[in-house]
Amino acid sequence: MKAMQRTGVLALSLAVLSLAPGCKKEAPAQGGKGAGRGPIQFPVEVAPVAARDVEYSVSAVGAVEAFESVQITARVPGALERVTFSEGQTVKKGDTLAEIEPARYAIAVRSAEAALQKAQAALVEAKAGSQRRAEVNAQSPGLLPAEQLETYQARAATAQADVAAARALLDQAQLNQRDAFVRAPMDGVLQTRTVQTGQYVQPGVVLATLLRREPLLLRFNVPAADVTRITPGMPARFTVRSDGGTYAAKITYVAASADAQSRMVAVTAEVTGEDARKLRPGAFATVSVPVESRGGSPVIPQTAIRPSERGFLAFVVTDNKARERILELGLRTPDGQVEVKEGLKPGETLVVRGAEALRDGVAVRVDQARPKPKVEGEQPTTEARGGATPATEARP
Repeated sequence: MKAMQRTGVLALSLAVLSLAPGCKKEAPAQGGKGAGRGPIQFPVEVAPVAARDVEYSVSAVGAVEAFESVQITARVPGALERVTFSEGQTVKKGDTLAEIEPARYAIAVRSAEAALQKAQAALVEAKAGSQRRAEVNAQSPGLLPAEQLETYQARAATAQADVAAARALLDQAQLNQRDAFVRAPMDGVLQTRTVQTGQYVQPGVVLATLLRREPLLLRFNVPAADVTRITPGMPARFTVRSDGGTYAAKITYVAASADAQSRMVAVTAEVTGEDARKLRPGAFATVSVPVESRGGSPVIPQTAIRPSERGFLAFVVTDNKARERILELGLRTPDGQVEVKEGLKPGETLVVRGAEALRDGVAVRVDQARPKPKVEGEQPTTEARGGATPATEARP
């Protein structure tokens, strides 16, 4: 009986010892063989820091306009005997567009010429009569009354004035004759036709609207904060919704002041050559003006950047450990890349995914970043977005 009691006490003692601290055998942690041994490793995806050219552009929305829009009007009254143009027709400077009773105005010219000849003949006669009486008075002073001499001198002066008036009437008749033929004042495209053959018109009646197509004007507005980067002579690029094509322009004008309400500054660029011939006035355009570029700068995905109280930061991997880097950011590209002025160097191993839970010095398990699927027809670009807010420096 005593032997059985001693055996029970011994078994109980062994059970207590097995539960005491330091005597427990360490069990493997869940999650796999050896998962509980050593520090926790955070899985991350990495990619090398790339170097590329980055470009900052001011972006805006604008419109394509004709360089000039001229209303062609009648300058003389009369019936339109001929209308030789149609809407959409391309014309050259001096082309005849319409005729307004040219025969009637030709007759008026001949009548004015005859009136001038008559006035010139009367002037010759008046001068001759005044000259003869002046000679007689010189040979025989007092023979002719002074009033008679003054009368003939006045007749000569009046005849001289009549000649001047007749010449002015002839000039007006010749001008009317020229205006009876309505001609294109410049090269361009006829936009509208508002009259018909046989219609009677008065001076000032609009016959057509003529657009000067080259150069075309590209007008847009940019924020006052960005306009200091834009000067006349700089190139601009723009696309139009109608065909999706990209066209070139040259800045020709930057307004001296911003609009008082919108704080936007008006900018004008000219489009010439083949681009101008392809476009139509009135098209909406998305404009991009390159104002700054840098070559060989380190660039990283915007998604790899983390904001913090100390500024923007990213993580690199060194010896399988995450190392924190404080970044000074620069220009931003539309494909999600950001220039790094300070904090990273090209070729360093950057954490591009999984940085949310990292801190400096923690162990990481490196997985290569999955390549981004390439969209067929997609072209890489280095143009950065500007627009309504200044985007001189990247703001992730």
